[in-house]
Amino acid sequence: MVRDIQSESIGKLVFLGTGNPEGIPVPFCSCRVCQNTGIHRLRSSVLIQYQNKTLVIDAGPDFRTQMLVAGVSELDGVFLTHPHYDHIGGIDDLRAWYIVTQRSLPLVLSASTYRFLNKAKEYLFATPNVESSLPAVLEFTILNEDYGQEEFQGIPYTYVSYYQKSCHVTGFRFGNLAYLTDLCSYDAKIFSYLDNVETLILSAGPSETPIPFQGHKSSHLTVEEAKAFANHAGIKNLIITHISHCLEAERDQHPEVTFAYDGMEVLWTL
Repeated sequence: MVRDIQSESIGKLVFLGTGNPEGIPVPFCSCRVCQNTGIHRLRSSVLIQYQNKTLVIDAGPDFRTQMLVAGVSELDGVFLTHPHYDHIGGIDDLRAWYIVTQRSLPLVLSASTYRFLNKAKEYLFATPNVESSLPAVLEFTILNEDYGQEEFQGIPYTYVSYYQKSCHVTGFRFGNLAYLTDLCSYDAKIFSYLDNVETLILSAGPSETPIPFQGHKSSHLTVEEAKAFANHAGIKNLIITHISHCLEAERDQHPEVTFAYDGMEVLWTL
């Protein structure tokens, strides 16, 4: 992907994927969306570009395809939001970066996500030897606080914490844009970190709970709840991502809301 942002204060976000864990179309599904609309959504991830740096938020199971489709030839680092499969399922594909460049790849992640990876993918943390397979070679920056401001590869960012059921999730803000996927429950403190945000990207689920999930606690805001969250934060430009086939089927009920699509680009300003 060509880095074509000229202004020193303007960055770009590119949606690499905008689907929920099943993506669209859903395998085995015969619903109208999956069979007849021609809509395709890879699992949710975004590319962040600023000056001469390219970063990715989340490396889900479609990561390899997303890098090839977007034409990414240089990658400076990865942010991880939380350890669910649709957000880390492609982390082993980061091995390709080391194979091609012989350079390690920096990652930013919360302490809870780090602990999960250390247990679930312990080979990423082991000292390589001639008897072992070559894993991705990663450098971890661990966020030990729930909220804060840091810099990664020369790009300043703010991070916030919230929960999807019992799972700790990290959201990221770059200048006047915030990316908060898989938000379900949160502390009111989060709004103080969203002052002067102009574009808010949130995940959302359908207004009616799909049959397999009935009786389970919701893991996403509805579109109406996402709108209320944005209104409370004083943010007018709301973009919905992490879209399921059920939510896709009711898109026409929300003409005032922007639904992201794979390949969509959004500019942001520091």
